[in-house]
Amino acid sequence: GNIILKNFLQDFKGSIYPVNIKYSEIYGLKCYPNLSSIEEDIDLAVIAVPAKEVPKVMEDAGKKGVKLAIIISAGFSEIGKEGKELEDRIRKIIKEYGIRVIGPNCMGIYDPYNGIDTFFVDRNRLPRPGKGKIALLTQSGAIALSFLEYAAQKRIGISKIISYGNKIDLDEVDILKELKDDKNTEFIFIYMEGLGEKRGKEFIEVVKDVRKPIIVLKAGKTRRGNIAAASHTS
Repeated sequence: GNIILKNFLQDFKGSIYPVNIKYSEIYGLKCYPNLSSIEEDIDLAVIAVPAKEVPKVMEDAGKKGVKLAIIISAGFSEIGKEGKELEDRIRKIIKEYGIRVIGPNCMGIYDPYNGIDTFFVDRNRLPRPGKGKIALLTQSGAIALSFLEYAAQKRIGISKIISYGNKIDLDEVDILKELKDDKNTEFIFIYMEGLGEKRGKEFIEVVKDVRKPIIVLKAGKTRRGNIAAASHTS
């Protein structure tokens, strides 16, 4: 959470509201004990707390009127029954309040155009690439970080890297619909672990509608790959 906050402070031009019950101020910003104590409207909540605390935070976000949440936290369906039960609780909350969610168990979004960087690796250790026209979509946080590092080293500009982990809500189909009209994105690369039978046909239709070059690398087709893909149960 600390690294994510520092990332936003470097490039994000909008208002930032740290939430931590232990502090009244962080890096010169007023810190709030919970979302409901923030006076202003909130567009995005970035959640990086222990998994068991996420449903409570999501409930607060719903009551606050937050429309998008990025759940960085791990410890959900990828660890078994208890984690899946937590995911099911979150699904009920987002359905009740109409919140869209990226994650959980993900790196989130790196968008150099809008100054959004939820990747929790310090920039001194992992430099960020500059602005460009390539977008990467991936469930895997490791792939997202590897691409981030490679693009920075090779000075390849990117428009967005979106890591969506267990994708309990937003998935490749939803994100492609948004990228279709994104002026900063001209090329799309997808590292796909699995889509689900119900979304396959819709994915094909959306790809036809995007009208931008799209490369899809399907992981999990071998035994070892299938084990790796299982880390994001969907």
